[in-house]
Amino acid sequence: MTYDALSSCASSVSSYAAQSMLSSESCSSVDSTAVTSPRIASSRIALPPLDAHLKNSSIHLPNQLPVPPKALVEVDVHQLILDEELESAPRGYVIGNLRQLGPSLLTATTSTCLHVPPGPDVGPYMSCTFPSSNAPVPAVYLPSHVLAIQSLDSAQTLLVPVHGLLWAASSPPLAFLSSSPERQPPHPSLPKTPRPRRATSTEPATVSLPVVPLRLPSSYACPLIQHWLYTRSPATLLSSLLPSPPPPAQPASPSPSLSRLLNPTPAVEEASSPPTALSLAESLSALSSITLMRHMVLVHGLWQNAVALELSDDQLWHAMGVAWGVLAGALARRSRLRHAQTTTTQS
Repeated sequence: MTYDALSSCASSVSSYAAQSMLSSESCSSVDSTAVTSPRIASSRIALPPLDAHLKNSSIHLPNQLPVPPKALVEVDVHQLILDEELESAPRGYVIGNLRQLGPSLLTATTSTCLHVPPGPDVGPYMSCTFPSSNAPVPAVYLPSHVLAIQSLDSAQTLLVPVHGLLWAASSPPLAFLSSSPERQPPHPSLPKTPRPRRATSTEPATVSLPVVPLRLPSSYACPLIQHWLYTRSPATLLSSLLPSPPPPAQPASPSPSLSRLLNPTPAVEEASSPPTALSLAESLSALSSITLMRHMVLVHGLWQNAVALELSDDQLWHAMGVAWGVLAGALARRSRLRHAQTTTTQS
Protein backbone atom coordinates (compact mmCIF):
# COMPACT_ATOMS: atom_id res chain seq x y z
CA MET A 1 0.00 0.00 0.00
CA THR A 2 1.36 3.42 -0.88
CA TYR A 3 0.98 6.14 1.71
CA ASP A 4 0.68 8.91 -0.88
CA ALA A 5 -2.94 7.79 -1.34
CA LEU A 6 -4.02 9.50 1.84
CA SER A 7 -4.39 13.01 0.51
CA SER A 8 -8.12 12.50 1.10
CA CYS A 9 -7.62 11.78 4.80
CA ALA A 10 -5.92 14.99 5.88
CA SER A 11 -5.99 18.47 4.51
CA SER A 12 -2.51 19.11 3.17
CA VAL A 13 -3.29 22.82 2.99
CA SER A 14 -4.23 22.91 6.67
CA SER A 15 -1.31 20.73 7.67
CA TYR A 16 1.33 22.85 6.04
CA ALA A 17 -0.34 26.13 6.93
CA ALA A 18 -0.13 24.99 10.53
CA GLN A 19 3.64 25.41 10.40
CA SER A 20 3.35 29.21 10.36
CA MET A 21 4.10 29.70 14.07
CA LEU A 22 7.57 28.23 13.75
CA SER A 23 9.56 28.70 10.58
CA SER A 24 9.89 25.73 8.26
CA GLU A 25 13.53 25.51 9.27
CA SER A 26 12.60 25.05 12.91
CA CYS A 27 10.39 22.05 12.24
CA SER A 28 12.25 18.78 12.54
CA SER A 29 12.48 17.01 9.22
CA VAL A 30 13.59 13.59 8.10
CA ASP A 31 15.00 12.06 4.97
CA SER A 32 11.95 10.87 3.06
CA THR A 33 14.06 8.32 1.20
CA ALA A 34 15.08 6.51 4.38
CA VAL A 35 13.63 3.02 4.65
CA THR A 36 12.49 2.39 8.20
CA SER A 37 10.27 -0.38 9.49
CA PRO A 38 6.93 0.72 10.94
CA ARG A 39 6.57 0.68 14.70
CA ILE A 40 3.68 0.45 17.11
CA ALA A 41 2.90 3.87 18.55
CA SER A 42 3.71 4.28 22.23
CA SER A 43 1.14 5.73 24.62
CA ARG A 44 3.95 7.54 26.48
CA ILE A 45 4.30 11.25 25.81
CA ALA A 46 7.80 12.21 24.61
CA LEU A 47 9.14 15.72 24.05
CA PRO A 48 10.34 16.54 20.53
CA PRO A 49 13.99 17.53 20.11
CA LEU A 50 15.02 21.03 19.12
CA ASP A 51 16.92 21.74 15.95
CA ALA A 52 20.38 23.22 16.54
CA HIS A 53 19.51 26.64 15.09
CA LEU A 54 16.59 26.98 17.52
CA LYS A 55 18.98 26.59 20.43
CA ASN A 56 21.36 29.23 19.14
CA SER A 57 19.13 31.87 17.57
CA SER A 58 16.37 34.27 18.50
CA ILE A 59 12.85 33.56 17.29
CA HIS A 60 9.60 35.45 17.66
CA LEU A 61 6.59 33.56 19.02
CA PRO A 62 3.02 34.80 19.46
CA ASN A 63 1.81 35.29 23.02
CA GLN A 64 -1.43 33.53 22.15
CA LEU A 65 -2.02 30.38 20.14
CA PRO A 66 -3.29 31.40 16.69
CA VAL A 67 -6.73 30.36 15.54
CA PRO A 68 -6.94 27.60 12.90
CA PRO A 69 -6.23 28.77 9.33
CA LYS A 70 -9.78 27.84 8.36
CA ALA A 71 -13.10 27.47 10.14
CA LEU A 72 -13.60 24.06 11.73
CA VAL A 73 -17.01 22.40 11.69
CA GLU A 74 -18.31 19.46 13.66
CA VAL A 75 -18.90 16.08 12.05
CA ASP A 76 -22.49 15.48 10.94
CA VAL A 77 -23.20 12.40 13.05
CA HIS A 78 -26.25 11.59 10.92
CA GLN A 79 -23.90 10.74 8.04
CA LEU A 80 -21.81 8.28 10.06
CA ILE A 81 -21.93 4.61 9.17
CA LEU A 82 -23.09 2.24 11.92
CA ASP A 83 -22.95 -1.54 12.03
CA GLU A 84 -25.98 -3.80 12.36
CA GLU A 85 -25.86 -3.82 16.17
CA LEU A 86 -26.10 -0.03 16.39
CA GLU A 87 -27.99 1.21 13.33
CA SER A 88 -31.42 1.09 15.02
CA ALA A 89 -30.32 3.57 17.74
CA PRO A 90 -30.10 7.35 17.23
CA ARG A 91 -26.61 8.23 16.05
CA GLY A 92 -26.15 11.00 18.59
CA TYR A 93 -27.02 8.57 21.37
CA VAL A 94 -24.53 6.01 20.03
CA ILE A 95 -21.70 8.54 19.81
CA GLY A 96 -22.47 9.89 23.28
CA ASN A 97 -22.26 6.42 24.77
CA LEU A 98 -19.04 5.65 22.88
CA ARG A 99 -17.44 8.75 24.35
CA GLN A 100 -18.54 7.76 27.84
CA LEU A 101 -16.82 4.42 27.24
CA GLY A 102 -13.72 6.22 25.96
CA PRO A 103 -11.31 5.31 28.80
CA SER A 104 -12.29 1.63 28.54
CA LEU A 105 -11.93 1.73 24.76
CA LEU A 106 -8.49 3.32 25.13
CA THR A 107 -7.47 0.42 27.35
CA ALA A 108 -8.64 -1.95 24.60
CA THR A 109 -6.41 -0.21 22.06
CA THR A 110 -3.32 -0.30 24.27
CA SER A 111 -3.99 -3.98 25.06
CA THR A 112 -4.28 -4.96 21.39
CA CYS A 113 -1.22 -6.78 20.04
CA LEU A 114 -0.29 -5.85 16.48
CA HIS A 115 1.63 -8.44 14.48
CA VAL A 116 3.85 -6.12 12.44
CA PRO A 117 5.29 -7.79 9.33
CA PRO A 118 9.01 -7.38 8.61
CA GLY A 119 10.09 -4.73 6.15
CA PRO A 120 8.90 -1.19 5.41
CA ASP A 121 5.50 -2.13 3.93
CA VAL A 122 2.47 -2.67 6.12
CA GLY A 123 -0.03 -4.03 3.62
CA PRO A 124 -3.79 -3.43 3.40
CA TYR A 125 -4.58 -5.47 6.52
CA MET A 126 -2.76 -6.16 9.77
CA SER A 127 -3.14 -9.21 11.98
CA CYS A 128 -4.01 -8.31 15.58
CA THR A 129 -4.68 -10.22 18.76
CA PHE A 130 -7.22 -8.86 21.21
CA PRO A 131 -6.97 -9.47 24.96
CA SER A 132 -8.50 -12.76 26.05
CA SER A 133 -11.85 -12.62 27.81
CA ASN A 134 -14.01 -15.19 29.57
CA ALA A 135 -17.17 -13.68 28.11
CA PRO A 136 -17.90 -12.56 24.54
CA VAL A 137 -16.87 -8.96 23.96
CA PRO A 138 -19.20 -6.77 21.85
CA ALA A 139 -17.56 -5.66 18.63
CA VAL A 140 -17.98 -2.00 19.56
CA TYR A 141 -15.43 -2.45 22.37
CA LEU A 142 -12.72 -3.74 20.03
CA PRO A 143 -10.53 -1.68 17.68
CA SER A 144 -11.80 -1.72 14.10
CA HIS A 145 -8.91 -0.20 12.15
CA VAL A 146 -5.17 0.44 12.32
CA LEU A 147 -3.98 3.93 11.47
CA ALA A 148 -0.60 3.96 9.69
CA ILE A 149 0.58 7.49 10.49
CA GLN A 150 3.37 9.14 8.53
CA SER A 151 4.70 12.40 9.94
CA LEU A 152 6.94 15.21 8.81
CA ASP A 153 9.26 14.73 11.80
CA SER A 154 9.80 10.96 11.68
CA ALA A 155 10.96 8.42 9.12
CA GLN A 156 8.96 5.70 10.84
CA THR A 157 5.32 4.91 10.24
CA LEU A 158 3.38 4.82 13.52
CA LEU A 159 0.79 2.06 13.86
CA VAL A 160 -2.20 2.88 16.06
CA PRO A 161 -5.19 0.55 16.59
CA VAL A 162 -8.33 2.68 16.82
CA HIS A 163 -12.10 2.50 17.14
CA GLY A 164 -13.08 3.85 13.75
CA LEU A 165 -16.49 5.23 14.72
CA LEU A 166 -15.06 7.19 17.66
CA TRP A 167 -12.45 8.87 15.45
CA ALA A 168 -14.97 9.39 12.65
CA ALA A 169 -17.28 11.29 15.02
CA SER A 170 -14.53 13.81 15.83
CA SER A 171 -12.57 14.28 12.60
CA PRO A 172 -14.31 15.21 9.32
CA PRO A 173 -11.43 13.83 7.19
CA LEU A 174 -11.89 10.45 8.92
CA ALA A 175 -15.70 10.47 8.94
CA PHE A 176 -15.76 7.55 6.49
CA LEU A 177 -14.58 5.15 9.22
CA SER A 178 -17.03 2.85 10.98
CA SER A 179 -17.04 0.23 13.70
CA SER A 180 -17.85 -2.32 10.99
CA PRO A 181 -15.45 -2.10 8.02
CA GLU A 182 -17.51 -4.60 6.01
CA ARG A 183 -20.43 -2.14 5.85
CA GLN A 184 -18.38 0.77 4.57
CA PRO A 185 -18.65 1.94 0.97
CA PRO A 186 -15.43 2.04 -1.06
CA HIS A 187 -13.03 4.83 -0.16
CA PRO A 188 -9.56 5.69 -1.53
CA SER A 189 -8.01 5.23 1.92
CA LEU A 190 -9.56 1.82 2.59
CA PRO A 191 -8.28 -1.55 1.33
CA LYS A 192 -9.70 -2.57 -2.02
CA THR A 193 -9.57 -6.29 -1.24
CA PRO A 194 -11.88 -8.19 1.15
CA ARG A 195 -10.73 -8.73 4.70
CA PRO A 196 -8.97 -12.10 5.18
CA ARG A 197 -10.84 -14.62 7.25
CA ARG A 198 -9.46 -15.90 10.52
CA ALA A 199 -6.85 -18.55 9.96
CA THR A 200 -8.18 -21.13 12.42
CA SER A 201 -10.94 -21.49 14.97
CA THR A 202 -8.28 -22.00 17.64
CA GLU A 203 -7.38 -18.31 17.45
CA PRO A 204 -10.71 -16.59 18.10
CA ALA A 205 -9.09 -13.37 19.33
CA THR A 206 -6.90 -12.86 16.23
CA VAL A 207 -8.35 -10.80 13.39
CA SER A 208 -7.15 -8.78 10.42
CA LEU A 209 -7.88 -5.07 10.72
CA PRO A 210 -7.89 -2.73 7.71
CA VAL A 211 -4.92 -0.36 7.59
CA VAL A 212 -5.76 3.30 6.97
CA PRO A 213 -2.79 5.49 5.95
CA LEU A 214 -2.77 8.97 7.46
CA ARG A 215 -0.42 11.93 7.19
CA LEU A 216 0.02 14.17 10.23
CA PRO A 217 2.61 16.90 10.85
CA SER A 218 3.81 15.76 14.30
CA SER A 219 4.51 12.20 15.44
CA TYR A 220 5.24 13.42 18.98
CA ALA A 221 1.71 14.81 19.35
CA CYS A 222 -0.01 11.62 18.14
CA PRO A 223 -0.34 10.12 21.67
CA LEU A 224 -1.90 13.40 22.81
CA ILE A 225 -4.50 13.24 20.04
CA GLN A 226 -5.25 9.61 20.84
CA HIS A 227 -5.66 10.26 24.57
CA TRP A 228 -7.84 13.29 23.93
CA LEU A 229 -10.26 11.53 21.60
CA TYR A 230 -10.75 8.73 24.12
CA THR A 231 -10.71 10.61 27.43
CA ARG A 232 -11.54 14.25 26.60
CA SER A 233 -9.91 15.40 29.83
CA PRO A 234 -8.64 19.01 29.58
CA ALA A 235 -6.75 18.76 32.89
CA THR A 236 -4.95 15.57 31.79
CA LEU A 237 -4.05 17.15 28.46
CA LEU A 238 -2.75 20.27 30.15
CA SER A 239 -0.58 18.24 32.51
CA SER A 240 0.99 16.54 29.47
CA LEU A 241 1.68 19.83 27.70
CA LEU A 242 3.27 21.69 30.63
CA PRO A 243 6.51 20.82 32.45
CA SER A 244 6.53 20.29 36.19
CA PRO A 245 7.56 23.43 38.09
CA PRO A 246 10.96 23.26 39.80
CA PRO A 247 10.89 22.54 43.54
CA PRO A 248 10.61 25.72 45.63
CA ALA A 249 13.73 26.99 47.36
CA GLN A 250 11.75 27.32 50.57
CA PRO A 251 8.43 25.97 51.82
CA ALA A 252 5.55 27.54 49.98
CA SER A 253 1.86 27.02 49.46
CA PRO A 254 0.91 24.29 46.97
CA SER A 255 0.99 25.32 43.34
CA PRO A 256 -2.42 25.99 41.78
CA SER A 257 -4.12 22.98 40.26
CA LEU A 258 -4.17 22.73 36.50
CA SER A 259 -7.95 22.52 36.62
CA ARG A 260 -8.08 26.15 37.82
CA LEU A 261 -6.20 27.23 34.72
CA LEU A 262 -9.03 25.85 32.63
CA ASN A 263 -11.66 27.44 34.89
CA PRO A 264 -10.27 30.83 36.00
CA THR A 265 -11.11 32.28 39.42
CA PRO A 266 -14.36 34.27 39.38
CA ALA A 267 -13.95 38.04 39.16
CA VAL A 268 -15.06 38.46 42.79
CA GLU A 269 -12.05 36.49 44.00
CA GLU A 270 -9.48 37.86 41.57
CA ALA A 271 -8.67 40.84 43.78
CA SER A 272 -7.56 38.59 46.63
CA SER A 273 -5.75 35.90 44.63
CA PRO A 274 -3.22 36.27 41.78
CA PRO A 275 -4.09 34.84 38.36
CA THR A 276 -3.08 31.19 38.42
CA ALA A 277 -1.76 31.24 34.85
CA LEU A 278 0.63 34.06 35.74
CA SER A 279 1.69 32.29 38.92
CA LEU A 280 2.51 29.12 37.02
CA ALA A 281 4.31 31.05 34.28
CA GLU A 282 6.42 32.74 36.95
CA SER A 283 7.26 29.37 38.49
CA LEU A 284 8.10 27.77 35.13
CA SER A 285 10.37 30.68 34.19
CA ALA A 286 12.98 29.12 36.48
CA LEU A 287 13.30 26.22 34.02
CA SER A 288 15.76 26.29 31.14
CA SER A 289 14.71 27.92 27.90
CA ILE A 290 15.41 24.61 26.13
CA THR A 291 12.86 22.81 28.33
CA LEU A 292 10.25 25.50 27.77
CA MET A 293 10.86 25.54 24.01
CA ARG A 294 10.54 21.76 23.73
CA HIS A 295 7.14 21.94 25.41
CA MET A 296 6.13 24.77 23.08
CA VAL A 297 7.13 22.63 20.09
CA LEU A 298 4.94 19.86 21.52
CA VAL A 299 1.97 22.25 21.82
CA HIS A 300 2.68 23.46 18.30
CA GLY A 301 2.70 19.86 17.04
CA LEU A 302 -0.63 19.19 18.72
CA TRP A 303 -1.99 22.37 17.13
CA GLN A 304 -0.80 21.18 13.71
CA ASN A 305 -2.37 17.74 14.13
CA ALA A 306 -5.64 19.21 15.38
CA VAL A 307 -5.78 21.44 12.31
CA ALA A 308 -5.00 18.53 9.97
CA LEU A 309 -7.72 16.37 11.56
CA GLU A 310 -10.08 19.37 11.69
CA LEU A 311 -10.89 18.79 15.36
CA SER A 312 -13.40 21.43 16.43
CA ASP A 313 -13.65 20.60 20.14
CA ASP A 314 -13.66 23.88 22.09
CA GLN A 315 -12.21 22.26 25.23
CA LEU A 316 -9.25 20.93 23.24
CA TRP A 317 -8.50 24.35 21.78
CA HIS A 318 -8.94 26.04 25.14
CA ALA A 319 -6.48 23.65 26.83
CA MET A 320 -3.93 24.17 24.04
CA GLY A 321 -4.36 27.93 24.31
CA VAL A 322 -3.85 27.89 28.07
CA ALA A 323 -0.71 25.75 27.75
CA TRP A 324 0.75 28.00 25.04
CA GLY A 325 0.00 31.15 27.03
CA VAL A 326 1.65 29.80 30.17
CA LEU A 327 4.77 28.68 28.29
CA ALA A 328 5.01 31.94 26.33
CA GLY A 329 4.63 33.87 29.58
CA ALA A 330 7.36 31.81 31.23
CA LEU A 331 9.75 32.40 28.32
CA ALA A 332 8.98 36.13 28.30
CA ARG A 333 9.59 36.43 32.03
CA ARG A 334 12.84 34.48 31.73
CA SER A 335 13.97 36.77 28.92
CA ARG A 336 13.17 39.89 30.96
CA LEU A 337 15.08 38.56 33.96
CA ARG A 338 18.14 37.77 31.84
CA HIS A 339 18.00 41.21 30.23
CA ALA A 340 17.76 42.86 33.65
CA GLN A 341 20.71 40.83 34.94
CA THR A 342 22.79 41.73 31.89
CA THR A 343 21.97 45.43 32.28
CA THR A 344 22.88 45.35 35.97
CA THR A 345 26.18 43.61 35.26
CA GLN A 346 27.15 46.09 32.54
CA SER A 347 26.33 49.08 34.73
